[in-house]
Amino acid sequence: MRKRLNIDLSVLSLYFALMAIGWYAIYVVSYNSAQEINGFSDFLLNTPAGKQTIWIGISFSLMLVILLMDWKIWQTYAYFLYGLGLVLLALVLFLGKEIKGATAWFYFGGFTLQPSELAKFATNLALAAYLATYRVNMRKWSSQWYAFAIVGAPVALIMLQPDAGSALTFAAFLVPMYREG
Repeated sequence: MRKRLNIDLSVLSLYFALMAIGWYAIYVVSYNSAQEINGFSDFLLNTPAGKQTIWIGISFSLMLVILLMDWKIWQTYAYFLYGLGLVLLALVLFLGKEIKGATAWFYFGGFTLQPSELAKFATNLALAAYLATYRVNMRKWSSQWYAFAIVGAPVALIMLQPDAGSALTFAAFLVPMYREG
């Protein structure tokens, strides 16, 4: 018997609706009637909406891969990914490229990577793995401080870049801690 995927169709529908609205907004804002577009490949490579289409395809492919993975793998590797995120945040301070006053990017030829994006994902996984353990009681100060440390370590490294905008997004991680406590 095949394993049935437990997919929330309302969340999936919302995802596709937001994706379509975002793509349409980029298309409308970047539309240039004077621009000559010769075929679909020219559209994909030479317009912001085309580039967004490529990223939508990549993200949709990754979403399918993630949906087919066993969810327990994320709990298994949560702290490893968190550590990797912290290492990359520390390395970007020394090896990163400064863009608009913040040394927050690795630059590889024409490709840039912002470690704080990986750190957001990894911090979310680490916090979820910590809160999912049975011995955690968020009514105790020791459990709260450990959870704050999980969120605070990447925030401190991001503030050294300085990139307050990226650091501010970590404030959203306080919501599950408040809810659990």
